[in-house]
Amino acid sequence: MEEYIVGDKRKQFWIMAIISAISLLITLDYSSLNISLPSIASYFGVKVSAVAWLPTLYLLIITSSLLGFGKLGDISGYKRVFIIGVGIFAVAAFACAIAPNFMVLVIARIVLSFGQSMYSPISIAILTTFLPSNMKGRALGLYATFQGLGLAAGPLMGGYMNTNFNWRGNFLITLPLSLIILVVAIKMLPSKQAAVTDTRFDFIGAILLFLGMIGLLYAINQGTQLGWGNPIIIASILVALVGFILFVIQEKRIPYPLLDFNLFKNLNFTFAVSASFFGLALYIGIVFLYPFYLQMMRHLNVAQTGIILMVPSIMMMVLAPIAGSLSDKIGCRRLCMLGMVLATGAFVMIAFQTQTSSIWFIFASMFCLGTGMGFFVAPNNKLVMQNAPSDKQGVASGVYKICLNAGSSIGIALFMLVLAQVVLFDVAKMNIMLTQVRQYPNLMMAGFRGAFVLGIVLGLLTLLFSFLAKDNK
Repeated sequence: MEEYIVGDKRKQFWIMAIISAISLLITLDYSSLNISLPSIASYFGVKVSAVAWLPTLYLLIITSSLLGFGKLGDISGYKRVFIIGVGIFAVAAFACAIAPNFMVLVIARIVLSFGQSMYSPISIAILTTFLPSNMKGRALGLYATFQGLGLAAGPLMGGYMNTNFNWRGNFLITLPLSLIILVVAIKMLPSKQAAVTDTRFDFIGAILLFLGMIGLLYAINQGTQLGWGNPIIIASILVALVGFILFVIQEKRIPYPLLDFNLFKNLNFTFAVSASFFGLALYIGIVFLYPFYLQMMRHLNVAQTGIILMVPSIMMMVLAPIAGSLSDKIGCRRLCMLGMVLATGAFVMIAFQTQTSSIWFIFASMFCLGTGMGFFVAPNNKLVMQNAPSDKQGVASGVYKICLNAGSSIGIALFMLVLAQVVLFDVAKMNIMLTQVRQYPNLMMAGFRGAFVLGIVLGLLTLLFSFLAKDNK
């Protein structure tokens, strides 16, 4: 593997710059679009429920195809798949910006999602494959920093574009960045990498995994809205079960699997990706739910809510490169555990919040949460990748990304489910109509508190898996 590590300082810089820019592009694209959904609905004269499919389809496609493109990168070369993916993204972003009707916009967004699912898993594999071991933590820290920057800047840029231009600007702002990345990547990314033992691609496995993930994520995203007994949701769950069962059978049967289950024989890898799953579930879950608490229980306006929710993003941006550099010196495990102790402590603070909690106590809990996640994300990322074989970095990165996306979706669904079930239980106990809940703020507060306690449980699970996942010396 050593012959593929880049020793030239200038090229090392450009590799980190390219992948940091890609990290920014991924989160900027997603977070800037969400704020534009009402404007898109109004422009095309469609229902808000229709435009909600833009982020939903994006999530379904990205998560369902990450592993396939990660494997393709291992086989065909990271540089080739990365460049094709960025090129597809740029063309599709331009198509979104000039879409004459809503259907064209949806199709272009689907194509854009496939382009992003090509370069997304490859980006981390490039860092862990071509950079020296004493730089990987720092590089992954920068990756997490720019990820946080995109999440924080996306809504601001999206709001600016919508206010001063229109929703099309959200796609145009990603176009110059993607073109710059494309040009620099063609010139600077290494072409040679470790050869895989079998270059055949498991198309059947890719299709089965795609169907399984589509069914699962659709059920998770729509289950609370449509009802878990809805025939469509039940059918989606059955599709997911059948797809996953057939996928496992297929992968066990062939000598060139899309997902080599031997990866999970390394318990450190399994524990690390499990920590990734639960860590993102708790973080994205609370980021989704907390604005409802702030606006419904504390009666804060949208601007005040946005300022409070910027605190954890800023802390992650500041601490991620520091944690990444520290992981190169002292290892990842202790930093991951420290991060989860702080994040779990933040949820304990959040669980004690009421309708009259002070703003400073709220800020303190968000500061603690952001500090914890800042120490956790980059070291956990490195911990996953260093426990994967050198010729399976693309697949391992795909598994990691799937855990992040699936954890995010399931986290949102779990937090909303606990909130709803606690409220429904209290409504039934008090024998009142569900429509009367707003008249009983204490019922809603009990629901929020139940969801916040769930965050403590998820934090303890993440802490446990972080403790079990040992550094690969």
